[in-house]
Amino acid sequence: MFEETASDGHSLTWEAMASVPPVRLPAVLDEAAHVMAWASRHLGTPPCPLDDGGEWDALLNVQADDGEPGSLQWESTKGHIQPPSIPENTRWVTVTITLVVCSGWADSFLAAWQSDFEG
Repeated sequence: MFEETASDGHSLTWEAMASVPPVRLPAVLDEAAHVMAWASRHLGTPPCPLDDGGEWDALLNVQADDGEPGSLQWESTKGHIQPPSIPENTRWVTVTITLVVCSGWADSFLAAWQSDFEG
């Protein structure tokens, strides 16, 4: 579920987080990839910082148990997120997706994902 975390009149930022056992990680990555693919398809551009002229951007992070956080890579040509290496005996993996959308696209984004938003 996404929660609005920031709005400045020019853009809106939403964040979703899931903490799951490693066996559920592929399903969480599939869900995140679905959001990324939708944004790319409907906004017509790959993610790019708004300060650099982009319409939308995303930050994908992962953290296993109490380890160091790391970045996830979305492979737009394949439509999936590259799974990270998870240390053996990991009990929980946390995945965070942060989306920033220019205000001109926020309404269509909200309409498409309304049931997944809190806020």
